[in-house]
Amino acid sequence: MYQKQSRVPDNSLLEHLYQKHARDVLGYIQRYVFSREDADDLLVEVFLAVLENEHVLNLSEGSQLAWLQRVARNKSVDYQRRAIRHPAVTLDEALDSPFEIDTLTPEQVALDQEAIEVLRGRLALLPELQQQVLRLRFADGLRTREIAERLKKSDGAVRSLLLRSLNLLRRLYTHEEGQAHE
Repeated sequence: MYQKQSRVPDNSLLEHLYQKHARDVLGYIQRYVFSREDADDLLVEVFLAVLENEHVLNLSEGSQLAWLQRVARNKSVDYQRRAIRHPAVTLDEALDSPFEIDTLTPEQVALDQEAIEVLRGRLALLPELQQQVLRLRFADGLRTREIAERLKKSDGAVRSLLLRSLNLLRRLYTHEEGQAHE
């Protein structure tokens, strides 16, 4: 039986490609993957893709970088999808989790509900735009870039608005706490 022999690309070309672009590709991946170990794993996957598609070694330097970035983007998106579908739990969280549920007494549930109501009340004191930014960031889990697109504002403006909103909310908490102690 005939078996197709896979050609191994010239190691010096692959090594040169890695030396030239690994730092840039890793930097790109780290924008979307916060775990250093996971980012390193994805970088390895990107360069393993080069082994599977050795035609990349024959491309121009700019085309190689574009190809590597496209693969890095796809690998990062796949990683994010896996993380959403199958969230990872640290061992400490897994060990603590069942016992924390048992400590929810009716009193603790009532206190938690009260804290939520206090938060809602203080949020209602904020201007509508600040409420919307906080809701999009913390309730919907959007990044500032995504919020900026929705609100048709710059990312910097949204970051500034988010910071001002949190500071105002903090001041509302400390102001009302100060009045409660008087």
